[in-house]
Amino acid sequence: MLSRVNFASAAAATLRAPSNHVAGQKRSIKVISFRLYGNALIRLMVALALISCFVVPPAFCQENEDSQMFIGGFNAYQQKDYSLAIEKMSGVLQKYPDTPLRDMALFWLSRSFFKVGNQQDAARYFSQFSKEYPDNPLKGTVEEELLSLAVRYDRGEKLSAGSTSARQPDIQVARKDEKEATAKAEEAVSAAAAESARLAAVRNNEQHRAALKAEQERIEKERTASQKLAAEKAAQGRLAAIKSDDERRLSAEKAEKELRTLSKAEEAKWALKAENELRIAEKTAVDAEKKRQPVTRAEEQRLPRQRVAEEKIRSEKAALREKAIAQYKLIIDKYPSTAAAATAAARLREFGFTVARPPKSAVVETSQENTQVLYLEVTQFAGVEFNLQARPVAYKVAQRISLPFEVINRGNGNDSFTLESGFPATFNTSFATASASEVAINQTPVLAPGETFKGVVNLVIPAGSIDGLRITHPVKAISRFMAEASQSREVSLIASAPLLRAVLKTDKTKPLPGEKIVYRVAILNVGSTAAQDVTFRINFPSQLEPVDYEAAGFRQEMKSALVFNFLQINSGESREFSVTFQLKEDSPAGQEISARAELFNNPLKTKVAFVSNSAYVQPQRGIQVRSASGRIMVIPGQTITVPFVVTNTGNVREKFRISSSLKGAQDAVIFHDINRDGIRQANEPLISEIGPLAPKEEASVVMEIKTSRTAGDGSEGSVQLSFSSEGEAGRSASGSAQLIYSRPILQMTMTRRDGSQKPGEVASFDLTITNKGSNLARVVELQSTWPEQLELVAADPANSAISSGNIIWSFKEMGAGERRIIKVFFRVKPGTGVGTSIQVRNVMTYEDQLGNRY
Repeated sequence: MLSRVNFASAAAATLRAPSNHVAGQKRSIKVISFRLYGNALIRLMVALALISCFVVPPAFCQENEDSQMFIGGFNAYQQKDYSLAIEKMSGVLQKYPDTPLRDMALFWLSRSFFKVGNQQDAARYFSQFSKEYPDNPLKGTVEEELLSLAVRYDRGEKLSAGSTSARQPDIQVARKDEKEATAKAEEAVSAAAAESARLAAVRNNEQHRAALKAEQERIEKERTASQKLAAEKAAQGRLAAIKSDDERRLSAEKAEKELRTLSKAEEAKWALKAENELRIAEKTAVDAEKKRQPVTRAEEQRLPRQRVAEEKIRSEKAALREKAIAQYKLIIDKYPSTAAAATAAARLREFGFTVARPPKSAVVETSQENTQVLYLEVTQFAGVEFNLQARPVAYKVAQRISLPFEVINRGNGNDSFTLESGFPATFNTSFATASASEVAINQTPVLAPGETFKGVVNLVIPAGSIDGLRITHPVKAISRFMAEASQSREVSLIASAPLLRAVLKTDKTKPLPGEKIVYRVAILNVGSTAAQDVTFRINFPSQLEPVDYEAAGFRQEMKSALVFNFLQINSGESREFSVTFQLKEDSPAGQEISARAELFNNPLKTKVAFVSNSAYVQPQRGIQVRSASGRIMVIPGQTITVPFVVTNTGNVREKFRISSSLKGAQDAVIFHDINRDGIRQANEPLISEIGPLAPKEEASVVMEIKTSRTAGDGSEGSVQLSFSSEGEAGRSASGSAQLIYSRPILQMTMTRRDGSQKPGEVASFDLTITNKGSNLARVVELQSTWPEQLELVAADPANSAISSGNIIWSFKEMGAGERRIIKVFFRVKPGTGVGTSIQVRNVMTYEDQLGNRY
């Protein structure tokens, strides 16, 4: 009885089937009717079908649902639940049209429709599979009838729709047409049963007629071949009989003539001569038998390379045999009553000839005129019957297979038969006796008429053969007595092997640099045998770095591969893995990233590879700005350059706009420092933008600033340079520098005693010079102007110069905070009148490091 879910799906599919699939509806309703008892139960099941529309199936993760759905459909096909297989495979194609399992879903969906008799859909999906995947090896595993259906479908022929699959119910349609569909289902039950029975009968009759026709064609073909072979053998026998009859007649006439002249006294001499000729015939027979012996192992190895020699030996053997037979017959004819004649007759019987010889007295006493002798000789003909299992059977690949066969000698004489194989060399085919299957042979032993030889064909299906592959190659038995007598049989096999597929998907198809990417892997075995000792390898690009892969059971191999060893996956089983990678920061935008999964079947030495879905690195814009120094000491009036290094930290090649901010300075310009020396050259232009810069590329930008000469010592200014992304204005960065103005400030103080002074009296004063600025003062000069009434007595320091009433003191440099003291001794010249006003004027000048005078 149908399960609730399966029946609900079938009933819902029946309710919503379109009008042009009436035959499919009737077939589905018939299946339902065989399992229900009464209209009430039909209504109940339809209600269950509608309720099932609202039942949400267990959710799988989005990344693995296609593989889970596919493996469910594959297992349903293996269990011959073809309706469920159709539902699952159709769901895979509808929900995931770009799934990596699309080829296999189309393949198994076609076969499922074929199994339920829906030729139209089976041919349609297989035709689609062949067009989308023309080189897929799965095409060699399907039934010949399905291949022919696809050809007919491509030619536009109308095929039988047969059964329809159970499809997922449409909720809205089911709700809208619930009552109407229930009534139609009840009315169609009886009609569907009759129609389905009629279609089944027609289909069975067609199949029966096709099978009967094929069997008749096979019988007719074998009969024609047998008649042709028998006619050829009969013609050969007639020619040999005519030749043998002529030879015997001549021999008989000669023997009778000799016997009539033979006297009693000469019988002993003739008997001795007969014995000698018998020994010669015996030797000839022995040589013939030696030629008939099977070839040795060494000869067997040389046999394919020495076919001409074999033919020569065969012809010599036949000639020796015919010669021995003729000599034996001659002895019987010439010496009928001797012991040699009796021995020759026994030897001829061993060769398969029956000799009827009249008594000697009758030959002697009967006159030639009243006697006519008819001599008959049964010649040997070759015949063989080669029996071998013809029905295809599945065998595991890469394992030794022994197929039993029989060779029956259907000729009338002893014969052996050469065994030949039409299998390619990769199958490693050999023949052996059933009792010693390890010892290879290339021919049977000598078989008596009707004797049977039992042997085996040993071969190995190549490890690379795909599961379900249909293999057909001939083997042949050839008579060694007559090469024309042979019989061949086709050996039909089906390869049974693991069929591994991997679905490799990333959770992010547009990752950003620095993000983590998770690859989810589903490994499926859709072959008919388990896969033992499989090595799973993930090859990943250099832009990815694996994260915590050991916890998932992987080990890293080299720098770009993760390996999982010793996997075992049974038929219909799937294994799932998750591996996390991190995208490197320097990954350029738009770069395609994909991983490659490789499955190595170590026992079979086979490998299959699959590529993940592609991910493309998203654009990421970014910029970084660095300045050479944070604080810059500036002399007022100085023109300075402030270097900045701008770096494109994004993964997109782009330009960056430049804006500046200036405080405590007069003016500034910005130029591209191409040679990075900080000095503007003629080929270095003024800029308002920089770029385009490649990802991670750096550029040097310099701001040239003119400062004010009036800036006070210790005053501050600032400069800021901002860069913004041309593609994304919000992405910006800036660099700044602080300007600290520094200049020398010299102050002079004089310490003296004011008042009156008498002529000739010595007096003094002190001049103190102090650099109260923050920078070095250069070329410091102090000039004192002396009136003529005063006379310089002494000065400390003494490095002064007197010129035209001026005294000059010079200092090369005075550092910040440095102090210098000058002591001057003088007196008023005698004769100076009372009340004369005298002034000493002291003037100080200096320069800063730029040469600015103060």
